[in-house]
Amino acid sequence: MQYCKRCKITVRNPHRKCPLCQGNLEGIPEEENQMFPDFTRENSRMAMGFRIFSFVCIAVCVAAVSVNWTMGFHSFWSGYVLAGVGCMWILSAVAIVKRRNLFKNAVWEAVLLWVVFLFWDFITGWRGWSVDFGIPIVLLAVYVILWVVVFVTRAPVSHYMIYMVIVSVGSLIPLILLLCGAVGVRLPSVLCVAGAVLMLSALAIFKGRALGEELRKKTHL
Repeated sequence: MQYCKRCKITVRNPHRKCPLCQGNLEGIPEEENQMFPDFTRENSRMAMGFRIFSFVCIAVCVAAVSVNWTMGFHSFWSGYVLAGVGCMWILSAVAIVKRRNLFKNAVWEAVLLWVVFLFWDFITGWRGWSVDFGIPIVLLAVYVILWVVVFVTRAPVSHYMIYMVIVSVGSLIPLILLLCGAVGVRLPSVLCVAGAVLMLSALAIFKGRALGEELRKKTHL
């Protein structure tokens, strides 16, 4: 068992430092006395993996610019490589940071994908594929992901209710684009809006009381 001379306490759960004064502990940690799961190794492996991934991204960018420069910059194609690697790095970073909460992770990734699709549609000459297909398809995918996570993890209502409402409200974007005539291909947006209506209806019918309580808690009404 570990002991801190400064605080004069024994520490049953294995620690590197004293939980009170952060000083060095004496004694040998006993794994059988561990009361809480140790996420230190998992976090360190994740951090190292992300550092390697970041270095690889930088290496790809440097290689692309170097080759483009060597060829004379007649066309700045390496800019697309930089943009693509940057988007991939941001999406991966958010996925890692939000990995503890799968529902929040899905919502964040959906918003970022909207921005990425709009950005790429803009820099490639704006053909409208981001609003015709990108945004509604991402929302449809998030609907499916949220329900799958709910059934697999058997999460309580309070854990996922607000995220489903947020995603459903996000479907107002395709609806507004439809009403304004800004959508060239209507089917994905129509399916997206229909999915939002079905999701809200299911929540209201089967989880109406829990939905009301959760909304009151979030809005403080």
